[in-house]
Amino acid sequence: MAQVSIGTLGDFEDGRPTFAEADGERLCVVRVGDRVHVVCDDCPHAEASLSEGDFLADDLAIECPLHGSAFSLETGDPDAPPATEAVRVFPVTIDGDDVLVEV
Repeated sequence: MAQVSIGTLGDFEDGRPTFAEADGERLCVVRVGDRVHVVCDDCPHAEASLSEGDFLADDLAIECPLHGSAFSLETGDPDAPPATEAVRVFPVTIDGDDVLVEV
């Protein structure tokens, strides 16, 4: 596995899901303060882009824009059907201002 830069902290608006791509992986990036969470952008239920969904701050989750299942940004687990599979969670390192993702 390699660490790949996906940008700087300033590239990601706090609380706003953002699409990124690294080493062929489609990513949903959510910055929460000084922390950055990265999960696979593709919903396993309907292949919707999670970066087009809503960030649920109280649950630290991303909601699928098509069917409303939410996925934990920490574990990738879905909260309720129709989604039953977790999304992949990518390890993130902040190096100075650079956001590095392990892919």
